[in-house]
Amino acid sequence: MHYPRLEQPPKPGQVRAGAHSDYGSITLLFQDQVGGLEVQTRSSEWILAPAIPNTVVVNTGDLMQRWTNHVFCSTKHRVMIPTDERITRSRYSIAFFCHPNHDAEIACLPSCSIENPAIYPPISAGDHLLRRLQATY
Repeated sequence: MHYPRLEQPPKPGQVRAGAHSDYGSITLLFQDQVGGLEVQTRSSEWILAPAIPNTVVVNTGDLMQRWTNHVFCSTKHRVMIPTDERITRSRYSIAFFCHPNHDAEIACLPSCSIENPAIYPPISAGDHLLRRLQATY
């Protein structure tokens, strides 16, 4: 993904990518040193996820949250615009979205429902993705 450098100061409240969660199971994110990635905590606070050299950010998506009965929760995140000299640099990142085959059945894992009944009924990975896309667009 390419976020172009800014030629002029951003407007108040402007972001590079608005708050969202990923639809699939896991996302692997490789980011450059321009940074700007923030994640939302369970208490709804936004915190910086700094770019650490030679590391990969592993993000849990909506499908994994469903699959694990909320044992692993989907992470809301956004990309903010730097407020220092990095504003004049482009930001680059590579996201690898891991998603099961479309016909794979996604049912609550037995180990995640021992004490709590399944929150969601089974669904195919393809139907889950289609529903998330329809809700977004």
